Amino acid sequence: MRKIASIFIMGLLWTANTNAAPLTFNTALPISEGEYIVREQLVVSQSGDDPSGANRDRTELSAVSTLVYGVTPDFALFGTVPYTDIDTNTTDAQGIGNTKIFGRYTLYQNDFQGGTFRVAPFAGVKIPTNQDNTGTDSWDSFGGVVATYGTIHWEVDGQISYQANTEADSFEAGDITRADVSLQYRLFPITLSTDTHSFINGVLEVNLIHKDKNKTDGIDNPNSGGTTLFLVPGLQYAAERYILEAGIQIPVIQDLNGMALENDYIFRTGFRLNF
Repeated sequence: MRKIASIFIMGLLWTANTNAAPLTFNTALPISEGEYIVREQLVVSQSGDDPSGANRDRTELSAVSTLVYGVTPDFALFGTVPYTDIDTNTTDAQGIGNTKIFGRYTLYQNDFQGGTFRVAPFAGVKIPTNQDNTGTDSWDSFGGVVATYGTIHWEVDGQISYQANTEADSFEAGDITRADVSLQYRLFPITLSTDTHSFINGVLEVNLIHKDKNKTDGIDNPNSGGTTLFLVPGLQYAAERYILEAGIQIPVIQDLNGMALENDYIFRTGFRLNF
């Protein structure tokens, strides 16, 4: 009986932990065929550390909506649309931002009792659906690979990605290269039972993001681009069909070019729902 109870608990834990995922990037965990996931995030990005001494300030508030559909057990489609409000010292822009559509395919999987290891490449396109200068007007492509190792107690996700930006209206944003790692660890309940159906996970992530210089009429802007390292502590409440989450991206290293405006923080909160 004790062995049966242990297997039952592991099954419940794995069901809930398959819903766990990073706060700031994607996961390689599977989406069942015909299943949908809706994710809503509120993202507040504050930049006010101005090396130029001009007291520049920029606040960006975005409501980011993502819909995911499991086409097959190995292939999933993602669509993301933000509604963004950008406020600076001199301007205020708001409206729909740029849409991202991409596919993710499970290239490798190794499932074992109480856990799994998955590797999934992904690729997609950024569509210029922005309104009122809430994004660039270019069609851009991006891709990468994400890997996930998950057990009933913890999950580790890692991702490498690249976005190639193109020119539109004489402006070309710098290409973006990033590497991300996320650890989600079960904090509660400490003692497991057959009544366990939800969890509180502590989250710790690292984002290393490099952006090339922007270009106008083919000329580099010396006060744009650079490298930032974010440390991201957070919390998740994970149940069998939904997640509530919150975290804050704290820049611990900012090696930016010229007088580029530095970031103070990025706060994220939201939920995910499987159906």
